[in-house]
Amino acid sequence: MNREPKISVIMSVFNGSKFLADAIQSILNQTFKEFELIIVDDGSTDNSLNIIRSFESADSRIKVISKLNEGLAKSLNAAISASQGDFIARMDADDISYKNRLEKQYEYMQKNKSIDLCGCSMDIIDEHGNVTSEKIQISNPDEILKKRYFQSPILHITFFGKKSFFAKHNGYREEFKYAQDYDLVMRGINAGAKICNIKDKLVQYRDYQQKVEPIKFIQQFRMTELIVKLSKEREHLGKEVSNLNSEISAILKVNSFDLLVTKIFLSTYFLKNSLLNSILKKIVNLFVFVLNRDLRRLLIRDFRAYKL
Repeated sequence: MNREPKISVIMSVFNGSKFLADAIQSILNQTFKEFELIIVDDGSTDNSLNIIRSFESADSRIKVISKLNEGLAKSLNAAISASQGDFIARMDADDISYKNRLEKQYEYMQKNKSIDLCGCSMDIIDEHGNVTSEKIQISNPDEILKKRYFQSPILHITFFGKKSFFAKHNGYREEFKYAQDYDLVMRGINAGAKICNIKDKLVQYRDYQQKVEPIKFIQQFRMTELIVKLSKEREHLGKEVSNLNSEISAILKVNSFDLLVTKIFLSTYFLKNSLLNSILKKIVNLFVFVLNRDLRRLLIRDFRAYKL
């Protein structure tokens, strides 16, 4: 008789066929075996659903939800609703989980019962799977809280939390096209949830130039600013007072000049480290600081986070 899974790994896919098989296989290769993998195909028009179905037919731990394209937040909420595990782990369709990821995070949560949500550090890889850098997350709870307004306390693809945490906060807010993970974490912190990071690098995050679209970059940054604003309202006023729909409507409006400036800014983001490229990046940063209000605030925020 099949036992109910202890962990529900949730993944949303939209036209992610290029890296999808490797992402799924990295979960199936986990040393911790008592999990289910819930994959939501969010209206893909490429070969994603066929890839998912081929894995589903070979492994009974995989559950598939196929639906029209409705966005990441709604897809993840659908996966959470269908989940059976006591813990929820996030996975993206183009990233890789190291084989001991679930085991490490599950053991940590078992030893630290008061923690509601934990993340971890990660390696950064390019489109070819080469490690290009690393992201070491803050593990000290006081430091996490200190920097929460300047950077996301837990990286989304490293989420490993109690299912009760997601239920208590009604999952992801579907109004947020981007940064819905940051919003969930900040709502949790305002409500007294305990969060942390494991220092171990347990995932590979795939980052490459074609993945970063200028309009998404701007809209996502603006949404993080709104999330900080809402968090401060909850903290100081006891509730949100901003009109969420009108705020988001304004965020989504991006003019062509801002798109051009952002495209120039992003063109230097993936340059290899060298003295010449460093000088070029500084020149471009100065250029966008003067010409674009969003990027000016972004650079100021990153500087303040560095100084903390």
